[in-house]
Amino acid sequence: MRSTDGTRISFRRLGNGPALVLVHGSISTHTDWMGVAKLLCDRHTCFVMDRRGHARSAAGASPYSIEREAEDIAAVLAVAGPGAFLAAHPFGAICAMEAALRHPVPRLALYEPPLPAGGLIAGEYLAPYAAAIARGDLDTALEIGLSKFTRLSAPVIAAMRASKAWPRLRTLASTWTRELGAIDSLPSSLRHYAALTCPILLLRGSLSPEHPLQDASRALAEVLPNARVETLMGSGHMALRDDPQAVALLIGDFLAEKGTRSIV
Repeated sequence: MRSTDGTRISFRRLGNGPALVLVHGSISTHTDWMGVAKLLCDRHTCFVMDRRGHARSAAGASPYSIEREAEDIAAVLAVAGPGAFLAAHPFGAICAMEAALRHPVPRLALYEPPLPAGGLIAGEYLAPYAAAIARGDLDTALEIGLSKFTRLSAPVIAAMRASKAWPRLRTLASTWTRELGAIDSLPSSLRHYAALTCPILLLRGSLSPEHPLQDASRALAEVLPNARVETLMGSGHMALRDDPQAVALLIGDFLAEKGTRSIV
């Protein structure tokens, strides 16, 4: 389908039941959500999208911004139909919140949106990351990003480099530059998200780093009027892939709840 500015946005559709749009994070594609979607598709029609510049979705001719990303999500929500739910992972969660501010959804599930509540996410490391991308040194760029932006440990990064996922990360590394710049340009105050009054599920992994994930989740929970936090014990930032059963159970139960009472 086409977004507001004409950008081609791709998604996979599977299942039956009330619609659920799923949005991936940085240096990833719709495949990160597929394990969860396959567990939810017996009760939800899942629309698993690729954000602009990822997989089969076009990069877009318009100047990049979170607003453009929000328009893309809104376009998929329109295809999914009235009353569609929305779930999103890290940077995609930031974009999903912006979409929901403009196009309200009945329920919203967010996994660790990396908001700059506790300080900049990329900061001084964005320039060397961008420089490594510009000279085609994608391995060095990812080393910088994974260690400085997501605060992963050296052993975890080494395991990622040896995995089958590393070539896919390399192909997506350039998209991280503009996303990180967009995050660092956001205000540290999260008060404008208080306008999101629908029930919201905030998911976080117990093993995720304090900054920029745990601190952002706590700060966001303080301003959202109708949210609750669920912690996946023993999981980190990539629970979608590492423990899709636990993520699917929490999201499925949340979407099945009735009413809009405060659940802080």
